[in-house]
Amino acid sequence: MNILRQIPVVAALAAASVAHAGAVVDLAPSEFVSGLSGINNHEMSELIGSSISDKYINFSIYGTGEGVSPLYEGTLMTRVVRSHMTGNLTFNYRVMNANPELDGRISHIEVGGFSGWETRVEYRDDAISTGNEGPMDAMRYAHGDILDFSFSGGLDTWAESHYFFAMTDTDTFYADSTLATIYLESGESVSLVVDSANPAVPAPGSLALLGGAGLLCSRRRR
Repeated sequence: MNILRQIPVVAALAAASVAHAGAVVDLAPSEFVSGLSGINNHEMSELIGSSISDKYINFSIYGTGEGVSPLYEGTLMTRVVRSHMTGNLTFNYRVMNANPELDGRISHIEVGGFSGWETRVEYRDDAISTGNEGPMDAMRYAHGDILDFSFSGGLDTWAESHYFFAMTDTDTFYADSTLATIYLESGESVSLVVDSANPAVPAPGSLALLGGAGLLCSRRRR
């Protein structure tokens, strides 16, 4: 059991109701949704827009101990899209280019930077969003900053995810100002610096601790 994740999840579920809103899901702080089903961008014209930031962040997740081989290697793609209809921003994420010779499986991905904004979530299953699997569940922690996307059965190294996304009600873009944390089923994780629409996250000066690599050390569950 992932102890680091268990406490906030329980707190959120206790206060949450499952939130559905048609084609995409409105997700307020403390809310949880199960059974995301995917959406074609032509089913919702608000999703169609221009990419203003595409980034490819290579990452590796290790166990503990000296000389340990990686459990998972891959790339997190992030894409910020400005809607042609509203001018607001959608933050898209995709796991790709995993090393199929490894046997780690991704259980869930937490992404910060949403405090103070309305968010709507889903994943894309249209022709543009190549991939094998989208997250089945999503939750938003009580403080509202972090969204957590969970993959039912895990995301294997032979698979790639669909784009999963958070639509926001802001049109203001801040680059490299929050963290995405990728967790394996076995509890190991890695945190990456990604784009955000929230200038208040993380706290001033905290990014300096990350150095120039944009990557935090892997950590193992306790």
